[in-house]
Amino acid sequence: MEHKFDIKTLKTIHTLCACGSVMQTAKLLGVSPGAVSYTLNKARKITGSALFFRTRTGMVPGSLAEELSQKYQKIVRDLDLDNVLSATEKTIFTVSCYSVLELLLSTALIACADPLSRVNFCSSVENDEARIARIRNKEVDIDIGTRLPVNNSIIQLKFFHSGISAIVRHDHPAIGDTFTLSDWTQHQHAIWSRGMHLISDNVEQTNRFNALFQSRNVAFVASSTLNLVMLCAHSDLIILLPTVIAQHLQPLLPIKVLDVPPELEMTYECYVHYHHSLATNPQLGELIQHFQAAVS
Repeated sequence: MEHKFDIKTLKTIHTLCACGSVMQTAKLLGVSPGAVSYTLNKARKITGSALFFRTRTGMVPGSLAEELSQKYQKIVRDLDLDNVLSATEKTIFTVSCYSVLELLLSTALIACADPLSRVNFCSSVENDEARIARIRNKEVDIDIGTRLPVNNSIIQLKFFHSGISAIVRHDHPAIGDTFTLSDWTQHQHAIWSRGMHLISDNVEQTNRFNALFQSRNVAFVASSTLNLVMLCAHSDLIILLPTVIAQHLQPLLPIKVLDVPPELEMTYECYVHYHHSLATNPQLGELIQHFQAAVS
């Protein structure tokens, strides 16, 4: 028996199949978890099937849910929904990035003399599978963050790479213009709940850094990178940031950007991701160039 659903219901089922979480599905679709549950309950009543099974690792789709997910993907392909709004004419872009990058990119775009495409910023998600699903489902046009696994539907380019710096408020009572290991060990830290993916080509350096990283006296954990910086700017806490980002924040906030001692030197890499259907869109190319100029 063939069940008929609207495209919204099929998209909800497909997204849940992709990410395995009702909460994450709600974030990706821009709705409440209750709305996702309501849509799924309607689908269950129509099909008489549970569709998904709750496990310790998340929601696992049954055979019917997988069939409906495939049906949604076929509709997308057959109707060429990637190009319902022509990729070459698209002028409004949804950008997912960290909140501190949103501030920097917004500030840079405001300062542009030439009119640019409209940008709708949205909060980033941590799970790589969810990030990929948002790009593939056209929930997000540009994803900026750590490098995603290779995917045939997604184009990836390096946004920037940078060393890291220690950030303290501009009039810190105990830390001057030089940041030392004693400063690292004797003062409290604030950290981002998702953490930064810092790398080094040197194994010994990585081990040394990780030991110091784990020994920090953490006083606060912030869910937003911008909140993290604001907390640092108005307290005596220490944070770490990519130097490129920190230097562009310095004119905007009352902070000092200090070199870290050799034992703390690491690298952060950031990437831009977008759907391959936008590869020939001139507005997207121009927008990315402005983004890159904002952190150059």
